Amino acid sequence: MSQNKTTGTHPPAALEHLIQCFGDLLFDLCETLLASPEMAQQAFRTIVKSLRKNITSQNYQDYERAWVLQIACQELIALSPHHGRRTTASEQIELDATQNVASRFKSFEFYFNRLKTEDQILLLLRDKYGLPYPEIAASLGVPEDSLKIRRSHALRALEEWLWDPQK
Repeated sequence: MSQNKTTGTHPPAALEHLIQCFGDLLFDLCETLLASPEMAQQAFRTIVKSLRKNITSQNYQDYERAWVLQIACQELIALSPHHGRRTTASEQIELDATQNVASRFKSFEFYFNRLKTEDQILLLLRDKYGLPYPEIAASLGVPEDSLKIRRSHALRALEEWLWDPQK
C-alpha cells in the first residue's frame, strides 16, 4: 500500500482522518440538500466511496478540505435533481400568496430549496460554515469573482421571494 505524504499513514487511516475531520460537515450538507434522511445517508456513503477511491490524489495531499468538498459537491449536484428537496408548483403558489412576511420567514427552507443546488451549496459553505471564497471556488470549480456574483444573485433572489413574492 502506498503511504499518504501528508499524514504518513496508509490510505485507510487517511480516510478515517478525513471522516473524523469533515464527516459532520459532509453529512450536514447531505441532510440539508436532499429530501430524506435515507438519501442523505446514501449520499454520504457515496461520497465516502469516492474519497476512498481518490485518496491518493495529489489534490488531496495539497488541499485537503477543498478536495473533500469538491468530491462532495460533485456527488450532491449529481444527486440533487433526482432526490433534492423541491417545492411543488402548488406549494410555490401557496407560499407566494402568503402576505404575512413572518409566515414566509417560517417557510425559509422552501424558498431556499428553489435555488439551484450549486447556489444552495455556495450559501451553506460561505454563510453557514464561514469557509473562505478561494476554498469554495476550488470546491465548486468556479472562479472566485463568479462565485461572489452568484452568491449575490442567490441572496437577492431569496430576498425577493421573502419580502415581495409577487415579483
